[in-house]
Amino acid sequence: MTAAPTVAPAERQPEARPALLSPPRPRRALPWSWVRLVGLLLVAVASELVYVAFWPLCYYLTQGVDYTYAYLVQYPAVWERLLPLLLRFEATWPEGARSLEFMVDAFMRTFVGAFVLYLLGFLLIRAGLPRGWGTVVVVASAVAFQTTLFLMPGLFTTDLFSYAIYGQIAGPYELNPYVHLPAYFPQNPIMHWIHPIWHYAPAIYGPAWIDLSWALAHGVSTWADADKVLAYKVVVNLAQLGAIGALALAVHRLRPGQTLASVQLYAWNPLILFEFGGNGHNDAVMVALMLLGLALFAWGGRWIGLVALIISFLIKMSSILVLPYYVIAWARRRGSLTGFALVLAISGVTVVGVVALLYLPWWVGLETIGPILTWSQGPMFINYVPDILSYRVATEYLPDPIAPDPAAELEWARGWTRLVTRALFAAYCLWELVRVRDPLGVAAAGARVMLAFLLIGNIWNLPWYFTWPLALAIVVGPRSRTAIVLIGFSVSAPLVMYYNHFWSPYTPQEAYVLYLAPLALGVLAGLPGLVARTLRASDRRSPARVEGS
Repeated sequence: MTAAPTVAPAERQPEARPALLSPPRPRRALPWSWVRLVGLLLVAVASELVYVAFWPLCYYLTQGVDYTYAYLVQYPAVWERLLPLLLRFEATWPEGARSLEFMVDAFMRTFVGAFVLYLLGFLLIRAGLPRGWGTVVVVASAVAFQTTLFLMPGLFTTDLFSYAIYGQIAGPYELNPYVHLPAYFPQNPIMHWIHPIWHYAPAIYGPAWIDLSWALAHGVSTWADADKVLAYKVVVNLAQLGAIGALALAVHRLRPGQTLASVQLYAWNPLILFEFGGNGHNDAVMVALMLLGLALFAWGGRWIGLVALIISFLIKMSSILVLPYYVIAWARRRGSLTGFALVLAISGVTVVGVVALLYLPWWVGLETIGPILTWSQGPMFINYVPDILSYRVATEYLPDPIAPDPAAELEWARGWTRLVTRALFAAYCLWELVRVRDPLGVAAAGARVMLAFLLIGNIWNLPWYFTWPLALAIVVGPRSRTAIVLIGFSVSAPLVMYYNHFWSPYTPQEAYVLYLAPLALGVLAGLPGLVARTLRASDRRSPARVEGS
């Protein structure tokens, strides 16, 4: 009997399994970073709707009625988009447009809503986003918000009109705006758009801004009046985009890995968007050059960074507060007394040379800087916190029962208040100067000194002034108490100051409790750390005292 043939196990073919019985492939869960990206997109859409809501508000509350009319006539497409918003607004709140109280309240609520969305967007970014798409959403959204506010049909200040008229004095009229006043040109419609207090005020900006205005005014001399104003708004918005890039360069070098979150903190901030994108303040140009100087310092271009910083304060003088910290930090990097002195000498020559070069075409003696000196001393006191003390002293401690003179008493109290607060401010500036060591220290010291200047040093404060220290604080990072306090001021300052603007003199002093709340919270948050450091220092000193006893 023959054996049945056998097949080696290796040669056997596995049986084919039916396709329907194949196990399903496991589905990959959607990464949380993409979920957060979707959330950020929703926040961006909501923020865009909030900024669109500013359109009817700025139409009703505009500080330049004639400009708004000229702008809408010049650009009917804007009017076609505005009209449905106005109709919807009046259908929803029939009496709202005729009530200043309602309009101011709506403005406050809209601004707070934008700020809440801004913070929510930051939290989503801090939690992590897909690298490439996260950057696209953050940057594209910032540009969209800025464009929406750029096109808004009204303005909450008249500064743009002043830029335009000073530019025309320097450009087509070929005169010196430091000595020739806007009131000299009543035939110019833009002169009538500016606030009356500026009709007899010469230019208070630096020569770099006047040079830029001279060139721009020549370029737009044949344009319509509304377009001449918009040209300055375009310059400001381009400078804002440049500031975003400079901030990104500085943070990428000084705090690697934190660039996107920092860009969002700056470019999405409602105060910065509203004042630069919407109201077109030239502070954006000053801030952009200030951030560029800091970025160049961080990347090793210290001398050219110094030049950028000098031009920054020759746009608007406020950034001169950062200059000493920049120079000292640079000098301390030389590592020797000779190198330290050399940097001081180079910096001094550079400052004098650039200032002289830019002032030369406009210089007519001390009269040229007279407006800057005048407006830094008075005649107006706006949002000056120590002025509360001046009023208290003048009304409760100084009245003469025989021949009271309230105006003289208040002026006396203000004089002493300015003297004391500016002495304190100078002492604080020196204390910060001792501590500064590196570019990050320059940003931190500059932010704190600018904040101190706005709170106790400067007698005339407006909401957009807080963009100066805010930009520097964001470079330092959101973990710093300086940044947290200044982000708080970016919502408290505009709320209180614009409320004061629309309702003055009816604003109660209690409103300044809200204004100063970020500073108070920052101080309280720092107390536990201060106590802990004090106790640790005490513990370290205790053994030495025991051994020496």
